Parts: sequence; structure tokens; C-alpha cells
Amino acid sequence: MSEKKSGLTVFICAVALIFSVSAFGQKNVSQQKSNAAKSISCVNCHKTLGGELTKPVTEWTGSIHYQNGITCNMCHGGDPAATTMEKAMSKDHGFIGAPHGQAQFDACAKCHATEVSMYAKSLMGKAYLEGKGGPSCAKCHGPHHNVIPEVPQLCKSCHKDTTGFDQIDPMNVTPSTVQMLSKMKIKLGEQKVSGTRPAAAPKISEDLDPYKIGLVAFGGSIFVFILGYIIYLILEKRD
Repeated sequence: MSEKKSGLTVFICAVALIFSVSAFGQKNVSQQKSNAAKSISCVNCHKTLGGELTKPVTEWTGSIHYQNGITCNMCHGGDPAATTMEKAMSKDHGFIGAPHGQAQFDACAKCHATEVSMYAKSLMGKAYLEGKGGPSCAKCHGPHHNVIPEVPQLCKSCHKDTTGFDQIDPMNVTPSTVQMLSKMKIKLGEQKVSGTRPAAAPKISEDLDPYKIGLVAFGGSIFVFILGYIIYLILEKRD
């Protein structure tokens, strides 16, 4: 067998091995999470209740929290290993039900400390804690099937005018943010009256953290492909 074919064979085998190990690992993790979910009394009980009481389990299954092993008791407290509802939902075991106000921030901060701290200092976060109408974490991200909200589409459920909302960081709304949006609306209003075409709104940097993992994985795949192709060309020239 020539060096070219030998090198190409080794490369293909290496790639196949990596994908096989990755697939096996994913399957094993999924099985472990499935088994863990079945052992939670909260899940087993709510599955049988039907209607709105089963909805939380249905939404949680397959969510990002489910995928990362975040179980009911981590947010609601209680004893997930209890065999009766009374014990599972006992306050003696820390059951708090649906967390509200600071209790919800504390629950979310167990995993998202930086984000919660930032939001608690923002105008919307303060409004929520003070009971003045600000949205909670669950209001925007969903309590059980958690998502990254679409801005400004979601904002329209509370705000009639969402001009410029796609240019801000909704987790960190400050007085300067409000002033910027106000100036933007005034400028667009003046341009509409004068009949001139509105200038493009200035783009403000956004937090790209949720996308970094995907970008790194994609970049890594491209790098491996290019490296393999270069090795193939080198071996072909030497043949």
C-alpha cells in the first residue's frame, strides 16, 4: 500500500473513531438522564395528573435543563426520592413550590449567578423585585422549557413600541439605555414627518456567549477537514 493510501486510511479511521466515541458517549449520557428522570417522584406523579399539572413535566423533558440534569427539586425544593406526595412536597425537606421574587433569583443564581446578578441591578430586574411589573426570569425564558427569547418579538407582550429593542442588552437595561431608545424614537419620528428615510440604527454589541460553543465546534470540524486534505495532498505529491 502506498504512503498516500496509508495516510488517507489512517485519517479516515481516526475520524470514524472520534465520531463513534462521541455518539456512544452521547447515547450513554442520554440513557443516564432518562434513568435519572424516571427515578424522580415529582415526574412520576405529575405524569399521571393530566392537564396543566402534567404540562411542566412535558415541557421539561427535552429542555436544556433536562439535558444538563437540572431536576425539579433544584428549583422547587422538596424530596425527589420520597414515595408519597406529602413527603415529596414537605417544607421540612425544603419544598418552596413555584419560586417568586428573590426566591426565583436565588434559584436561578445557583447556575446563572453572573446573569442573575446583572439582571437584578437592571431597571427591569429591580422593577420585578419591587413588584412594579418587571419580568421575572421565567417570564422571558420559560419556567420549564427554557429558551433564549426572541427580541423584540417577546418584548411586544409588554411593550407597545419596541423600536430599537433589538439593539440593546435586555439583561442590562439602565437609565442610559432608556435615554438612547428615547432619542432613537424621537429621531425616527422626525425623519418620518420630514419624509426622509430613517438611518440605520447604531448597532450595540451583544452577548454572543450562547453561540460560542457552536462556533468553536464548527470551526474545529472545518480545521480537521482542511488538515486532513492538506495531508492527503502532501502524500499524493510524494507518491
